[in-house]
Order: sequence, then C-alpha cells, then structure tokens
Amino acid sequence: MNLHDAYLTLRAIGIVLGDSNRTEQIHVVEETTCRRRFAAELARMQQTEAGRALLALRPELCSAQVDYDALRRLPRHTLGGAYAAHLDENHLSAELQASRTTHVDHEDVAYLVRRFRQTHDVWHPLTSLGVTPHEEVTIHAFSYGQLQLPVSALIVSLGGIKHGVLERRWAMLLGTFRQAYRAGCEAAPLLEVHWEKMWGDALDEVRRRFRIEPVAMA
Repeated sequence: MNLHDAYLTLRAIGIVLGDSNRTEQIHVVEETTCRRRFAAELARMQQTEAGRALLALRPELCSAQVDYDALRRLPRHTLGGAYAAHLDENHLSAELQASRTTHVDHEDVAYLVRRFRQTHDVWHPLTSLGVTPHEEVTIHAFSYGQLQLPVSALIVSLGGIKHGVLERRWAMLLGTFRQAYRAGCEAAPLLEVHWEKMWGDALDEVRRRFRIEPVAMA
C-alpha cells in the first residue's frame, strides 16, 4: 500500500468509526486494501468452470440488469424474494452497491470488487443476519472466512471493539464471531456464484447447495 492509499484508508476508517452508515467510505477501504486479495481470487476463479462463466458474463446486481419488481413478487422463502425483502425492509439501494470503483485500475479486479459489494446483500438472507451494526460486523466475520479480505479483518477488529466490547456483547465476541467465521470457511466459494440464475429457488435449498450455515446471533 502506498502513502496515498494509506491516507485514504485511515481517513475512511475514521469516518466509518464515527458513522457506520457511511457505506461509501467502506467502499474506499475495500478498494485501497483488497486489490491483492481480489487479484488472487481472480486467479482462482479463472481455474474453475463457474468462475470463468461468471467472468465472461459479468452480471451486475443493479436495476439495469435485475427486475426488482419481479423479485418482490416471489415468495419470501425463495432466494430472490428474501433478497428483495432484505433490501426493501432495510431501505437499502442496490445501485449504491453497484457504484463504480475509483481506486482499482485492473478491469477484472474492479469487477470482483463490485460483485463482492453487490452480493453482500445476497449473503445477508443466506446467513440470516440483519443490518444492525453488530450484525454487519458479524457478516464480515463470515466474509473473512470466505475471502480473507483485509477490509473484513478491519471491520471485525474495530467493530468488535465498538459494538462488542463497548456495548458488552460478550456472547458475540466469544461465540458468534467464531461461528460466522467457521461458516464462511466451510461454505463453497460464493463470489463465483451466479445468483441471478436461482432467484426462484428455495432459500434453504440454496443454503444446502453451497454449504451455507445460518448464523445464530446470541
């Protein structure tokens, strides 16, 4: 990491510590700290059939490519219905997660950064985790088990202090984080999954297909 990246990272971390809803600053930390890990994931995906297929098609979870009104008509127990409900009930925007990268030059790596952001909101219903600050920290323990991203390590570490130690969530610190991390490790590689092909599939079946164990918050 060069000095400019270090400055941007520290500045963004300071902003997020003051306001954990500043998603755009989390995006900055993703881009400045995770290029090497996403490059390694790109190399891994290029060796798998599913990874090569996703990289060839480059689907994006945004309104230009996904009919969100159609997802809202799906039953809540389906992947698409659960994903749409997660967005709507928490007043989330898929467009924000699909925003362009500004600190990643490599085209394929930049796509994986965006794909990770976009599928974060698919992972929420799959892991049964909500969007309260301590649950957002917990899903990054799952993400770290999946991808070992520095941004996830930072969020778990700093968020663990803010929402664990200072809020006295001892069960989360001592048990839930480990459960989420283990679930991320044991699940199949998820970044290469073409979720758009299985919107109508039952959520429980998708979990079984990719070995995803829901996380029980203490």
